[in-house]
Amino acid sequence: MSDPGAIRRAAREVRTAFAPDPRIDIFDVRVRKDSAGTVVEGDTTIPAAGEMFRRLLQEAGDQTDVRLRLLPDRSLEPRNEALVRAPIAPVYRRPTMNSTQLTQYVLGARLTLLSRRGRFFRVRGEDAHVGWVHRGYLSRGETDWALRWERAEQGEPVVSLGAEVQDQTESVFARLPWGSRVIQQAGGRLLLPDGRTGELASGEVVAVDRISDRFPPRGESVARTARRWIGSPYLWGGVTPHGVDCSGFVQSVCWIHGMALPRDSDMQARVGAPVEPGPEFQALRAGDLLFFAEGRRVDHVAMSLGASKIIHAAAGNGVVDMNDLCGDTAFDSFLRRILVGARRLLHH
Repeated sequence: MSDPGAIRRAAREVRTAFAPDPRIDIFDVRVRKDSAGTVVEGDTTIPAAGEMFRRLLQEAGDQTDVRLRLLPDRSLEPRNEALVRAPIAPVYRRPTMNSTQLTQYVLGARLTLLSRRGRFFRVRGEDAHVGWVHRGYLSRGETDWALRWERAEQGEPVVSLGAEVQDQTESVFARLPWGSRVIQQAGGRLLLPDGRTGELASGEVVAVDRISDRFPPRGESVARTARRWIGSPYLWGGVTPHGVDCSGFVQSVCWIHGMALPRDSDMQARVGAPVEPGPEFQALRAGDLLFFAEGRRVDHVAMSLGASKIIHAAAGNGVVDMNDLCGDTAFDSFLRRILVGARRLLHH
């Protein structure tokens, strides 16, 4: 016998215990009817979550048939990894192009395939974020294939700083946004994840083993990189200078300086050590992160340029730009009012 109330209570308890943040962990269940009666089916990335769910239903005396699929789905093996083959791969909340964009991954990023629905794959990215990507943005292969790409066995791994790649006719066929990863082969040819090769037409690539020399994890250096993004349009879910949101901006700038941050501002607010800004923000140093909340949860992040000056991607500016927390504009005043804390990631 099925008890809808018991099913809802069990699902809520399991989700709270194992998957409170659907951006990172999955526990999705749904109820449907078939010829045999009520069936609860769904997906989870956590084996213990399914075990607890079944136990809670048994303890409630509910005999509903439970069919939970553990992700990654074994039916995707052995081709259970993917590389982003397009300059930018949007990641959606649901497997449809008109869903909310959660984030983006750039060319060369490695994704783990969790499940498939139609033309979409549910993926987990290198920052642990989960969402849906259309198959057209991906090259799919086995784990060894993805590892060979990451190890750059066919050359030297390099990172794009807005490079463009051209073919033998000098026609540009790939525009690689900030942070894209490709392989530089003998003679300077660039190898893309889908096997295409070409020459650098414009822009710049930096060897991975020399990134820390060019972009050291020091506050002034991080702030200097952040200023390079000024004027980039604000875009919810974006991570590149072509369009970026507040946490995507901070994540991308910090990544090039060797600091791997979570994707969203409320997650970033748990990284590093707390800093007391001071009444005039004099204690803030370049590279510190400032967090803001209009409600109960942090929903915006900015980077300090030192003292009261900040840089951020904000809808209030429309672009990546600077503000002064001691300034007298309406937006400056608004930011002061919703500031809830600051964190320090770097040793100065």
